[in-house]
Amino acid sequence: MTDITIHLDRPAGKIKPLHGVNNGPVCYGSLIDVTDYYIEAGIPLVRIHDPNWPHAWECDIHTIFPDFTKDAADPASYDFTRTDEYLQTILDTGAQIVYRLGESIEHTKRKHYVHPPQDYAKWTQICVNIIRHYNDGWADGFHHNIRYWEVWNEPDLDERMWSGTPLQLFQLYEATVHAIRAYDPSLKVGGYAAARPKLPFLTDFLDYCQERRLPIDFFTWHTYTADPMKIVEHAHHVRNELDKRGYTSTESHLNEWNYLESDFTKIWLRGNEYARKSNFDKQKSALGAAFTGTVLTLLQDAPVDAANYYDGQPTALFCGLFDYHGVPQKTYYTFKAFQRMMQYPDRVLTMVNEKTARVAAMAGLNMEGGGAALVSSFGGNARVHTIRFGGLPERQRVRIYAVDDDHRLELRKEIVVEPAGESEVGFFLPSYSVTLLEWAAG
Repeated sequence: MTDITIHLDRPAGKIKPLHGVNNGPVCYGSLIDVTDYYIEAGIPLVRIHDPNWPHAWECDIHTIFPDFTKDAADPASYDFTRTDEYLQTILDTGAQIVYRLGESIEHTKRKHYVHPPQDYAKWTQICVNIIRHYNDGWADGFHHNIRYWEVWNEPDLDERMWSGTPLQLFQLYEATVHAIRAYDPSLKVGGYAAARPKLPFLTDFLDYCQERRLPIDFFTWHTYTADPMKIVEHAHHVRNELDKRGYTSTESHLNEWNYLESDFTKIWLRGNEYARKSNFDKQKSALGAAFTGTVLTLLQDAPVDAANYYDGQPTALFCGLFDYHGVPQKTYYTFKAFQRMMQYPDRVLTMVNEKTARVAAMAGLNMEGGGAALVSSFGGNARVHTIRFGGLPERQRVRIYAVDDDHRLELRKEIVVEPAGESEVGFFLPSYSVTLLEWAAG
């Protein structure tokens, strides 16, 4: 039985660069810096929310504008110093930025900043001045050309992110999108970073925007799950709800996602510390690497325009890419393998046999005649799998690299495939693993 067939002569569009992350490469006051690894993985897009440099507020409104009684038109009312430095660490990696306008999550009993602003007009003026500072040089600022500006984060979660009503959040979005569009209509404005995309909060928000003809340049949503297909399901749900209301050109951004066996409420409860550790350890393991490879592959055929894994910064919790020492983990090597796939951007039809369970695959070619395939096994059978190359033009030398319990994208095998023969490659696929195949004439 052939497990995977790659039709080299059947184009399937472009590979989407969906290996974005949340937060920058520095942590603990820049004591830990993984900039080189971000560059190596070619991280294309960084969304800023809950960074840890040295706290979670580096880009929050209250950090930049600490006294709401001050004059919003006066540059002296703003403190950009920490945010300036933090954003530069991201830009130094070559990534673009999604800037979340709002506040970070508050797990404490008392909530300090996740409340509806006292004055929406003033709040939106502050947002516009933040944009002016980073894009147009205002207040000794910069010309970073940040295009994506996201309004708030997870107001549908609970009081940890929004103490107001849904209507108050909708009105805040309305005021903000009008203010930013009036300042610079070329910018992309979106939100609201849905924590639970299937709640009525989403459809109510879209209905509100449709009734008032509000622009939504990009809609953001989140999914944490142990089932990759749930992410695909949510992608189609979001796209369908946008399209039904005429938002057919609105980009869909999955800008928080990761492996999660439980829900957030349970994982933080007292007595669940062992379950918590187990989940976070799995995010960094071969299982997490396989989950990530499977999601990045499945999203190629899902209606998603951008994605940001949560989280990229080298912290001990939801970062699956590094430990808090900055050491790259198994999941990081999936990102690195995916970046290698981006060197072969012309996607070709890749089919997985329906009897080959829990295996996902994608393949692409480049202008130089080389090719690559990414094969992810998320709980599949640990056995030798076969790949057949359909339409192989000439003799190819195939190199096989592995990410699994024992390997970090290391060369496992090299084989020559002849077009006159079976054009088939066999390799052992561990149950939780990611395999990268690269080939070129020779």
